[in-house]
Amino acid sequence: MISYLKGSVEEVAENLIILDVNGVGYSLICSSRTISEAKEHGGVVKLHTVLNVREDAWTLFGFYSNKERFWFNKLNSVQGVGGKVAISILSALSEDDIYNAFLTEDKNMFTRADGVGAKLATRIISELKDKVVGKVDLNMTVGTQIPQSNTVNDVISALINLGYQKPDILRTISTIEIDNDPQFDTLLRQILGKLSTGV
Repeated sequence: MISYLKGSVEEVAENLIILDVNGVGYSLICSSRTISEAKEHGGVVKLHTVLNVREDAWTLFGFYSNKERFWFNKLNSVQGVGGKVAISILSALSEDDIYNAFLTEDKNMFTRADGVGAKLATRIISELKDKVVGKVDLNMTVGTQIPQSNTVNDVISALINLGYQKPDILRTISTIEIDNDPQFDTLLRQILGKLSTGV
């Protein structure tokens, strides 16, 4: 498996970088963000890679960081996405946008990407949400984790019973620094305060 390639950028197209590695030119399909990084730094660059092998083609994808490659692999695992659609999503959304889309179950975020309709966006959230929300290493994504505790779960249930929508609750919790052992009343008041002001 090719984990990464380090070489000089010979050519940049709309979604393609040709990287010269010791005299061998590698064509890598990349997101617009990776292409921007390559253009900005110029000279010798290091791209993390994923090689997709099919009967009719070998396709090499390149990423400016392990974070981007992490999200590519997650998205590419969803039926109907595929490598090129995953790259399209990574071009349209930042890693933070992607994490927050799962956090708030916002399928409209994914439909910003070319090739992603409402049905596919719903499938992406359905298949991956439980695999990433609250379980993604913060070193792998800039999104904020939801602390897992009985108190937090109790607060979420109480707010739902008060009529608040779960995506709004989760989005608000993600903006709050929560202690390892939060007090129910304190946390409830804190979140209610933000929800009521729309912060």
